[in-house]
Amino acid sequence: MYRTALVTTLGVFALAASLAAQSKPNFSGTWKMNVEKSDFGPLPPSNSRTDIIDHNDPTLKVNVSDDGAQGKQEYVLNLTTDGKEVTNNAGGTEVKNSATWEGSGLVVGTKLKFQDTDVTVRSVWTLSADGKTLTQTAHLVAGALGETDQTFVFEKASGGAAAASAPASAAKATSSAGSRANYSGTWKMNVEKSDFGPLPPSNSRTDIIDHKDPVLKVNVSDDGAQGKQAYVLSMTTDGKEVTNNAGGLEVKNSASWEGPSLVVGTKLKFQDTDVIVRSVWVLSADGKTLTETAHLVAGALGETDQTFVFEKQ
Repeated sequence: MYRTALVTTLGVFALAASLAAQSKPNFSGTWKMNVEKSDFGPLPPSNSRTDIIDHNDPTLKVNVSDDGAQGKQEYVLNLTTDGKEVTNNAGGTEVKNSATWEGSGLVVGTKLKFQDTDVTVRSVWTLSADGKTLTQTAHLVAGALGETDQTFVFEKASGGAAAASAPASAAKATSSAGSRANYSGTWKMNVEKSDFGPLPPSNSRTDIIDHKDPVLKVNVSDDGAQGKQAYVLSMTTDGKEVTNNAGGLEVKNSASWEGPSLVVGTKLKFQDTDVIVRSVWVLSADGKTLTETAHLVAGALGETDQTFVFEKQ
């Protein structure tokens, strides 16, 4: 699911050229947060949020209207996508932002101080193939307070009209951040909603998951650039590293909980290149959609981000 076999399919040797050639999306538009599909981790969810983005690369301006735990707030974030750090004021807090492209994804960095604690956030913005969904996957580090992952799903508002936002009650799954998801079921990949970055997409994929925590077993059936492949991934959610065979490739996997979401790590060697993948699995509130956001590092060949959307059968 975090696409270990993808490394076989992608041909890591072509990664650097593919990254350079990847087209960059434009994020302009009015974006309404889908609270139900978003995952706030252990932090309080927003009741509603709307971002109006004006993107004329390298300039990016975000007008934020948020109704959350601190009440209603409105502020503006100004960024440039050339990696330069700029200072903004978000809800009365001074924040330093930077933004850079990684393939088709925009990586937005945020630094701030909260109650004498330094907080850093690395957020990856990806746009769906149809341009209607903006997904932001964030990794937050707050010193001795720990780390957490979040996923924010925004849907484009048609014609700028105020589409009905998700009601506050829709946050029920995220507000119970202590509960851990169960991923058991048959999951079919929605290829159109997924973002493969610069790598070749699958034609189809189905994962059958048997999850009896801490044991997790995934039967993968994938039809991709290398043809049809079937393999099994077995792991435990206690962080222990195990060895699997994915499409003829030896991979080392680990899995651990961060709030209600599972973080799956993958290590392998492909043509003398060490490849590392960090994937966060997020289950929607209704249990019908599994979203996996993956960050892939292939040594000197570069990095890329991917988002895989699975629907329960």
